[in-house]
Amino acid sequence: MTEREGEIQEIRLGDCPICGGKGTLKAIQYVHDIPYFGKVMESTIICERCGYRNADVMILEDRPPKLYTVKVENEKDLFTRVVRSKSGTIELEEIGVKIEPGPAAEGFVSNVEGVLERVRETLIMAKHFRQSEGDEEAVRKADEILEYIEEVKAGKKPLTVKIADPLGNSALIGEKVKSRLLSEEEIKKLSLGPYKIVEPEEAGEGEESD
Repeated sequence: MTEREGEIQEIRLGDCPICGGKGTLKAIQYVHDIPYFGKVMESTIICERCGYRNADVMILEDRPPKLYTVKVENEKDLFTRVVRSKSGTIELEEIGVKIEPGPAAEGFVSNVEGVLERVRETLIMAKHFRQSEGDEEAVRKADEILEYIEEVKAGKKPLTVKIADPLGNSALIGEKVKSRLLSEEEIKKLSLGPYKIVEPEEAGEGEESD
């Protein structure tokens, strides 16, 4: 099937693996072009019965495994685009936050400010949980990071944002962004999220010709 730019496509996928709903699973796909970067497809799988949802982002051009870095120093830098696929690892250096992809990771297209908002919401939830447990040190640490995030958003504190993707499906896009190829050692240390790299000899194992 050929994806056309700017067109939202709905594809029926069959039964839901979560609730067992018959024919309730569908995928919604949207292809758009990001200036100076290329075509990106955002895909969301939804169950109409139980509400199960999972999103991903895929770059529709071959790109090598890369590390992207940007130093956020003013409010304008917050608009740096973030394309994060299920295999992308985001690191916010000064506040010690790393968002690694797990089996249920979701992809998204946003900007640095949007990523900070996601982190802020997660920290607030974690802070409330720690408060209920009486963990004062964890609460204090969460407050420090939340305060730093607000100062970054106000252009008062710097923040180094990195995104690395062994499959090449994630990126930072903006005037100040720097990038380089990932080394083999770096690739081995990164999580692939729900994906798995299949080696050529592995793919051929067990295959017999009739």
